[in-house]
Amino acid sequence: MRPNETSFPYPVLGDTNAIPGEVPEASVIENIPLKEQIAIPYRWTFNVAIKNQDILKLIEEGKARYMCEVTCTATLLRRCFFSAIPKIEVEIDRKDVNKRVDFALYIVAVEHIANYDNVAATEDYRELAPFDLDAGSPLAMIKHYHWNADLCYEDLTSLRSILQILKNTANPNEEYVTLNLEHDYIQILIPPQQYEVFLGKSQSNVFSEVFKSSIVLYALQSALMALHADDPTRRWERALVEYVKHNNIFDGLSLGDPAEIPAIAARMLNNPFKALSDVLPKMTVRNPSEQGAEEQDDIEDSEEEG
Repeated sequence: MRPNETSFPYPVLGDTNAIPGEVPEASVIENIPLKEQIAIPYRWTFNVAIKNQDILKLIEEGKARYMCEVTCTATLLRRCFFSAIPKIEVEIDRKDVNKRVDFALYIVAVEHIANYDNVAATEDYRELAPFDLDAGSPLAMIKHYHWNADLCYEDLTSLRSILQILKNTANPNEEYVTLNLEHDYIQILIPPQQYEVFLGKSQSNVFSEVFKSSIVLYALQSALMALHADDPTRRWERALVEYVKHNNIFDGLSLGDPAEIPAIAARMLNNPFKALSDVLPKMTVRNPSEQGAEEQDDIEDSEEEG
């Protein structure tokens, strides 16, 4: 036997090459309430599919169960949910989790199993069979899944949930717009004098599109280039990864390809250059009085939309 290729002293379905030829499958249905529905718990349904007859027989005999282990390092939560059918229902109160929540799906023995054998196991295990298994021993490793409890998913269509526009008070002599990506929000730091101009014009639709197609686009592209897509840790990283994953407008694009970052950023901002071209005619006015009227219309339009 080659123990360096396996993790268990007996064959476990889904663990390396212990039982070749079959990959356990699972799908998840999320029931995530809106952020204002505080009284409604989070719910997940995992549907499991395996074909291994020896394991299925143990489940039918009541000697094994489907299991989902839920852990949350932020709140030290650890809870197991069991099912006798290939459908695991998980319910967690909102106050019990924060940040990343991990789900690990298994099939486990619920009692001592003597002389366990699995005819589909690799030859290395066949030479050592049968095995005695204690209650709680995993028979199959099905899937690992995670979810971010600190993200309001209905807000992911807006960058407001992960982006902050701040006056650069730490470096008041800085002449350029800078970024801070070290915290949970993408922080756009604007020099003090420029920031005052921003505040004075921020209600204008025209200004908003100019700002979006310049500074916000720059900030978003920079953040996407710095993103750790395989292991996102900061809140803005997790939000962007989830947004790309769940939105079909990004089909065919990859966060891991730097050449595709500009296209991803443009789609996140809903084609900012087109939006800018739509408002450019409003910027061409003949005299100051007309310009003032245009800006007043923009403010009123913005208030009506708000």
